[in-house]
Amino acid sequence: MLWSEKYRPKDLSEFVGNPSAVEEVRKWAIEWERKKAGKPIMLAGPSGVGKSCLAYALAGTLGWEVIELNASDFRDERSVEKLFLGGGASSLFGKTRLMLVDDADSMAPSEDRGGLGAVAKAASAMAMPIIVTVEDAYDRKVAALRNYCARVDLKRINSATVEKVLRRIVKEEGAKISEEQLSAIAQNASGDLRSAINDLQGGNFASAREREKNVFDSVRSVLKGDNYLEGRQAAMSLSVDHDTFKLWIGENIPNEYEKKEDVALAFDRLSRADVFDGRIYRRQYWGLMRYSNDLMTAGVALSKQEKYHKFVNYAFPSYLRSMGASKGKRAVSKSIAGKISLLCHCSLPDARWYMHVLELLCKQDVAGAKFHFGLENSEIASILGKSEDDVGRMLEEAEKNNADESDDPEKTKIIEKEKPAKKTKGAKEKLAKGGEGETGVKKAISKEAPKESAEKTEKERDASKKEKKSNGLLDYL
Repeated sequence: MLWSEKYRPKDLSEFVGNPSAVEEVRKWAIEWERKKAGKPIMLAGPSGVGKSCLAYALAGTLGWEVIELNASDFRDERSVEKLFLGGGASSLFGKTRLMLVDDADSMAPSEDRGGLGAVAKAASAMAMPIIVTVEDAYDRKVAALRNYCARVDLKRINSATVEKVLRRIVKEEGAKISEEQLSAIAQNASGDLRSAINDLQGGNFASAREREKNVFDSVRSVLKGDNYLEGRQAAMSLSVDHDTFKLWIGENIPNEYEKKEDVALAFDRLSRADVFDGRIYRRQYWGLMRYSNDLMTAGVALSKQEKYHKFVNYAFPSYLRSMGASKGKRAVSKSIAGKISLLCHCSLPDARWYMHVLELLCKQDVAGAKFHFGLENSEIASILGKSEDDVGRMLEEAEKNNADESDDPEKTKIIEKEKPAKKTKGAKEKLAKGGEGETGVKKAISKEAPKESAEKTEKERDASKKEKKSNGLLDYL
């Protein structure tokens, strides 16, 4: 049996590390015991700090029953509804049920068929305590779920606490190990208690584990580093992709470096890295990546004349923030361009050039533009730079004006006068009497023919007007 399972804390008194997070979860659970339902808890933190252990320790303290789910249990909406809504908040024996959704961010986006969204809906509707565990609370995959949960962060456990736990296990198991070896395991664990216990059981005393650094640690290594090797190693264990890390470096150079010369040289080397990236994409020769990595990390690190000894609160890239904020607007713009492209038989990039023409059409005849292009109110609001309520009022006003025009008696009289009189009936009567014979009939028909032709011309004119109105965009072009 694994020692990490054997010595798993059975209640909150045995749980070590993150005391403030433990207290916050305990207060949340007490509120549930008092029948005051709270939001689900999202436990966020790196691997091995005790996220799922905390949930089980809480259940052990309060005598709750744990129902554990993992990513494979909620791949689609139907499976989630079956799991969440199939049972009540209490077990058969009256125990409170605690729903534990473990590693909610481990599912690949291609595998999620609405499961996480359904978990979010169920979490807000269920009268049952729910704990969700994730490594990164800001992962886009759990964005919908995050809005329904109260977040509690768990940090890495300090080496002194890890060493204390290891010493207790050594005593329980009667293992023979020196203090130096015990201290080495605790230091190499980097705050991951589970891996430290596994190293102790497996006798891994010397080798340090390769761990993925979070992006803040990597940025700090580059901007605080003062030698080539230290800066270069920052790119070896990144938690983000190459291009994203380049944005992080570019955003925080002005925050870290104070001298103008340092900032200028750092950006020069970062721009040279970007040049190499462009060559990689054009030529598909990835051997150039080593030059880009070195310039972006060691090059920026060695740009400063001296090391800055100050605390810097590193910022999230503003480009990524602005792109995230404008995601909805860009989606609406793409939808509008798609509708223009469909009617004008052009590509999406070309359709974007016609946006200003569509804006003129919407200002002249908003109802006609909406009908002809199949626009939604939100799309019209985006085109005109107005709110959806304003667009709704514009459409109501246009509909009212059309109704008033159809009910106007003066306009009705004008339309009636313009209509040609039908006299074909007289010709038929003359033909029936036979008074004028074949010649008379021809004359009567010939008299009626111009009027029928005028009537036909009038209809064609009306049809032409309708066609022009429907093809308004093409007229503007």
